[in-house]
Amino acid sequence: MKQIKRQVFILDRIKVNGEVNSKDLAEELNVSLMTINRDLKELAKNGEVELVYGGAIYKKADLSEYPMAIKKEVNAYGKTLIGKYCKSIVSPYSSVFIETGTTTLAVAHEIFDIQNCSFYSNSLMVHTTLSKYENISLYSVPGQYRELSQGFLGVQTIDYIRNFQFDIVFVGTEGITLNTGVTLPDEMDAYTKKSLINQTKKLVLVADKTKFGITHLYKMCDIKDFDLIVTDLPSSNKIFKEISQVTNIVSVSSK
Repeated sequence: MKQIKRQVFILDRIKVNGEVNSKDLAEELNVSLMTINRDLKELAKNGEVELVYGGAIYKKADLSEYPMAIKKEVNAYGKTLIGKYCKSIVSPYSSVFIETGTTTLAVAHEIFDIQNCSFYSNSLMVHTTLSKYENISLYSVPGQYRELSQGFLGVQTIDYIRNFQFDIVFVGTEGITLNTGVTLPDEMDAYTKKSLINQTKKLVLVADKTKFGITHLYKMCDIKDFDLIVTDLPSSNKIFKEISQVTNIVSVSSK
């Protein structure tokens, strides 16, 4: 990732989370800690970012969700590992719903060729990906288009979903903690995802490690509502251990 694009990504990340850790950024972006520190110093010059020990914080209060183009760059390898694991839990001849998000997109990349599955999605990115392949059953889910989600959400989407009982549903999130559950920064996104809870035999949350310990305004559901959580958060992590006491959670991390 080039310097300007990297700094835009870092600034958007700070706006969303309120803070960043230099070491984590270096790992996610596959650059040196020195490079990240130089980027943070440059960003601090405009007054939006304040340097702190080990990272930086956002000085303004208007935190916002960042776009898919940025999200795709975050922990791409971890999301690929999550997708590969998910292929092992989808059976042939299944009806599969894939929700919006970059981690769910990684799942779509891995499971598209499972024998005789029917795929349903409200994600434009998923449709763009799966439409390239022949001999698969792919169904578009209607709704109001949301640019930040690059998918279709809202009343139409929810009404459509209520007509089905899927074999397995994959959903993503922007935040997950033991106390607040699974949360999103957008109300309609949260309610659309929530509508899937009772419309599937198996509800799977796919969440890379950057989503843990973060809380947003709108709640989708509690952690216990999921049949399985697949993540690259190490199993030795404190949050992972706490969640494992509530529901099934699998780590694809080798750490």
